[in-house]
Formats: sequence, structure tokens, C-alpha cells
Amino acid sequence: MADLQLIDTLELGDEDAAAYKYEIYGADESTPEHALIFVRQSGSDDWQQQDGELKFAVADEKQEAESGTMDYGSGDSMPDLRDLRQEAKERCEQHYQENSKA
Repeated sequence: MADLQLIDTLELGDEDAAAYKYEIYGADESTPEHALIFVRQSGSDDWQQQDGELKFAVADEKQEAESGTMDYGSGDSMPDLRDLRQEAKERCEQHYQENSKA
């Protein structure tokens, strides 16, 4: 397994409610694999790491896209990759929306 690096941090919420922070990790800038989840209660400065993490199925997707020209002619182009980093951020925002109303 490749060493993962912190590729982005996303903080959601305001001072009047619990805030969520997502640290997105991946093998490189364009391949987010998972996010650690932290919560800060209103009135506190301390982030508490939550159990579990958000998993992104993008590493397999990138591998599939890179090997997509196998068995095809050299004139065929590789499929375009989606913006996986943006999709990871959207998944974090969705998690925040689902959990901040609880």
C-alpha cells in the first residue's frame, strides 16, 4: 500500500453549532482515498477525532481508467477522469449535512 498524504482539509459548520473537519488523504493530489472525521463542539477549540472514516472508491477507478486502453488500438484515447478530489469534498459535505442535523 502506498504512503498516503494529506491532500486537503475541509471545515464545515459555524460557531453556534458543532463543526466538522475532514482531512482528505490520498496517494497523490488527484486520488483521494479516505477522510478522517473530526468534530468540535460549539464553544470549544478542541477537535475530537471520530471513529471511522469516509472511504472513497477512487483509487480503483483511476487504475481502471489508466488501464482502459488495454486491447484497444493506439489511436483510441483514454477515458477522461472525473474530478475525484471535488467528488471527495462533495461526499464530505453530504456526510456533514446528514450528521449535523442529528
